[in-house]
Amino acid sequence: MLSGTILRKKGLIWMALGAAMLLAPATASYADTYPVGYVSYDVTGTGVAQFDITNLTGPNSSGDATFPVTTSLSFTDLSLDVSFASGPDEVFTGSYFTLNSDGLSWDGTALSTLSGQPSGLAGAISATLTGTFGTTDLTLYDGSSIMVDPSFTATITDVAGLTDGDLAIIDVSTSGSTGPPPPVPEPEPFLLVGTGVLGLMSVRARRLLGLVRSALPLRKLGMGTVMGVGVLMGASLFAVRADASVAAVKLSTWTVPSSGASGSTIVTLTGSNFPTGTVVASNVTLSFGTSCMAAPAATESPTTVTTVLAGTKRMTFTVPASLSTGTYYISTTGEYPSSNCAEVTVTHTSSTLAACLPSSSLAVLTGKNVDAYVPKGSWGGYGETGISLVPIEGTDTASALSTPQLINSCSSNSATGETVCVDNYQGVYELTGNKITNTLTSGSGSGGSFSGGECENCGVAIDALTNTAVISGGFAGNSSNNGVQLLNLANNTFSTPFPSQYTVSENVSIDPNRNLILSPDEDDYYDIFKIAADGSLTEFANYEPVGGEFDSAAEDCTTGIALATQEFTNNLYLVDLTQAEFFPAVPPNTAGTWTAPGQSITLNTYSFSAGTDGISVAAGTTHLGITTGEFGGNTFAAFQLPATSGTGTPNLVDYAGAALPNTPDGETFSAGYDPHTITAYTSPNNGKAYGLISDWVYGYPTWVAVIDLQALLNAPRTSSNTVDPTYDLVAHGVVRYVAVP
Repeated sequence: MLSGTILRKKGLIWMALGAAMLLAPATASYADTYPVGYVSYDVTGTGVAQFDITNLTGPNSSGDATFPVTTSLSFTDLSLDVSFASGPDEVFTGSYFTLNSDGLSWDGTALSTLSGQPSGLAGAISATLTGTFGTTDLTLYDGSSIMVDPSFTATITDVAGLTDGDLAIIDVSTSGSTGPPPPVPEPEPFLLVGTGVLGLMSVRARRLLGLVRSALPLRKLGMGTVMGVGVLMGASLFAVRADASVAAVKLSTWTVPSSGASGSTIVTLTGSNFPTGTVVASNVTLSFGTSCMAAPAATESPTTVTTVLAGTKRMTFTVPASLSTGTYYISTTGEYPSSNCAEVTVTHTSSTLAACLPSSSLAVLTGKNVDAYVPKGSWGGYGETGISLVPIEGTDTASALSTPQLINSCSSNSATGETVCVDNYQGVYELTGNKITNTLTSGSGSGGSFSGGECENCGVAIDALTNTAVISGGFAGNSSNNGVQLLNLANNTFSTPFPSQYTVSENVSIDPNRNLILSPDEDDYYDIFKIAADGSLTEFANYEPVGGEFDSAAEDCTTGIALATQEFTNNLYLVDLTQAEFFPAVPPNTAGTWTAPGQSITLNTYSFSAGTDGISVAAGTTHLGITTGEFGGNTFAAFQLPATSGTGTPNLVDYAGAALPNTPDGETFSAGYDPHTITAYTSPNNGKAYGLISDWVYGYPTWVAVIDLQALLNAPRTSSNTVDPTYDLVAHGVVRYVAVP
């Protein structure tokens, strides 16, 4: 029988062995799989989500056994198969992903969560990612090496429907060990190791040992019990280490996606070395500096903190609205300080937000270069055939494109680089760069009639989220003889035309985040078409006899504040769509009704030719817009919308009217004809909001005025809302002119 002394010695050995078994690094050469990252379903904004791939190798490795690969492992040959509750799978190839700024992770393309197939995510219940690894010889955090299989598969599944944060771990797999397993240490040498480990044990572990000793002498414990105590103590020590908050958090080098619009885009940041349990989001502080650990330009807590694996957490947050464009370094401070910084690029727009533009004569395509597509025709038969490509920013070359008919409207998809234009009849033209790549025929044919002329195809706007063009105009089948038709640009397939009960707006506008088409008409019905997940349309009307007649639509899609011009007045109508209520149609009506807080606001500044007619909000987070008249006149106004919505009745924050200076050829600027020669955009290069208006002094466009909207609001004024007419807008950089070829 063993003496108590020997038994106590053996018990300590087993305790040390249990602790060491749990604390020691995983022996890399003998495990079957090793985590290297994860694929996730990420909601990145209102009505928007995407699949992102977070690579946690190389500089993004956790530095421990959680994500242990220190080799920078590339993921290639990517394919994503998305399954839906009904309907066939949709496969997104590698072009769906864009390499993240960390050079390892991949950012997905934003898609609508309100639209179904094709290329919408409503009803998605699983997603399987497959790919290959750039190398199969990997080094782990403990210095050991493994050889892994060259391909991988990871599947996200949620039968109730994919929601934000659903994810699947991406693993590398080995087929076996690379050598014999290490020998079990002899008791005496291991006792030295165990003694060292025990010397580092926490108060919690010592208390456990004291409780065991006080409850029952070790000599009376069986060896199995003693071994169990050792393992239990090791587990206790492991828990203490896991829950400790003194160790610094290690952040991935970039957010996923690596860029986002301030005040709008939700991004994800992954951090390791958090406690393994729940981390309360309000206990985490994110600091945004212009360099790592610099004084913060903004701070906020994550919206959510969820577990990826063990102490590796996924934090989501909205890019702070206060940040200007540029790259910022994020650190965690407070209860969970980080040892390093992650980076995020802040913009004031995105390809999704850029889709929130009304149909109008002008289209604007944003990217590294910014180009305007300028039709040379109008509804009334004025002008010339053809389309002009006018470079606004960057190095593209001005071009003139020939067409057989008068083109009245164009719209661009900044996500794909494609532009669509329509003529006064049924022609639909698809353009890439300075080439017309395809010509289609719409289902219009009934004449649409407006105060500014007649047309069959009367306007076009593109929803970048679903890559769908909306063509408005004359469609027979209902009392108005008007309607809309959708064109899927992925396969050039037209939907069945939708004849509307009420006439369409001279310029309809798309809200891609809420799947709406806005259409305030000349009979003072603010019409809205809801686009269902299957692509079907439902019409709702709100009668608002506020003076003049509604002419054009616009919206700040970041806030849901929609607008309409009121022709023959100096008024704008504002309404908050986030507070809208929709009611079904009551026969014999085919349109339902809707209501929301709204009001008409008079612009106390210059008068406009034919009143407020054309309007556009620069798509992004500046909340700036522009309005002007039609059929002549050189006056316009820039306005500032509120940055928030959801309560009360919306109002303008500020506005200022001005007159455009003479064009470089000495002529007095003259606004164009219907369907309004105006648009706006937010620069992807400097984050500023610009308005564009083309000059029609000769009966066709010759110049495009590029207007810095914030600079105009900052200009000196002679009254509360009128810019000083002696202030030289060209000399002070508020306005510049670009020639139309």
